[in-house]
Amino acid sequence: MKEVEDYENRMTTFSKRKTGIFKKMSELVALCGVEAAFVAFSETGKSHTFAHPSMEDAVGRLKSPLIDESPRKDDTNTDSLVGAYKRQKSEELKKLYADFAEELEMEEEKEKKLKKSKSDKRFDKKWWNAEGLSVEERKQMHQSFVELNVSLCGKVSQQFRKDGDGSSSDLAGHGH
Repeated sequence: MKEVEDYENRMTTFSKRKTGIFKKMSELVALCGVEAAFVAFSETGKSHTFAHPSMEDAVGRLKSPLIDESPRKDDTNTDSLVGAYKRQKSEELKKLYADFAEELEMEEEKEKKLKKSKSDKRFDKKWWNAEGLSVEERKQMHQSFVELNVSLCGKVSQQFRKDGDGSSSDLAGHGH
């Protein structure tokens, strides 16, 4: 495996992988009745967390692994089930909020880039300038130019065959 080079693709990959990990952590908690915590920091420095029952409990367990600071109640106790459900829903909503915030951040970044590209009229920022593109992006751009060239040459040849004598009817009509 290697790091995804393109920023937008890297952020999309991070978001999708993070969502997958959160889903697996949620399943682990639900199926096995364990306490779990996960922290990831995005490239922008934003933290993304999943914890059950809470991040404070998980950090407390890490600080004092031999001391169980929260006495366990009987699993059949309705209050503990309701509390667990509320905590789980709260974590899901936090995750959903974080995902939307991250998506909004990515969209705002795209909008900034678009506005900058529209306002920047310099020659080096034109669409045909390959400076700053990866090797793969340059290959794709080259292939697009080759396809455009083939298409245009084909249309010109087709026009010459239509005219029969090799001179375009438009050019002949204007005395060229």
